Amino acid sequence: MDINITQDPPADVFQTKRKYRRIIPYLLALIVCAILLAVFKVISGSAHGDLLENIALVFFVGPALVFFYCVEKLHDYKTLSLQQEKEIEEFCRQDHDIAAYCAKVAMMGRKMVKAEYDACKSQIEDR
Repeated sequence: MDINITQDPPADVFQTKRKYRRIIPYLLALIVCAILLAVFKVISGSAHGDLLENIALVFFVGPALVFFYCVEKLHDYKTLSLQQEKEIEEFCRQDHDIAAYCAKVAMMGRKMVKAEYDACKSQIEDR
């Protein structure tokens, strides 16, 4: 998620987070099905072992890649720790753009997320 401190904060932060959180259980279900299919292949030793192995591999690798992508995207939406909130308060004292951005976020009635914290931190480091 790209955050620009000089612009208005995104309004749909938690809607996007919900989208990723809705996808994850389906991906995990496919991964579990792949594991169960692989276990069945090992236990049964059927004549179609190669086909079962390929199907299990497809059910495992594809959803696993998408799963890790979604989980990585969710890191941007984590809530801030107390230490990070204190750092944000310090950033607000140092830079008026960050203070204005934090005020806009507070007016929206939500807390800042990690992507916004990272953007504020990079703004301070660039100065």
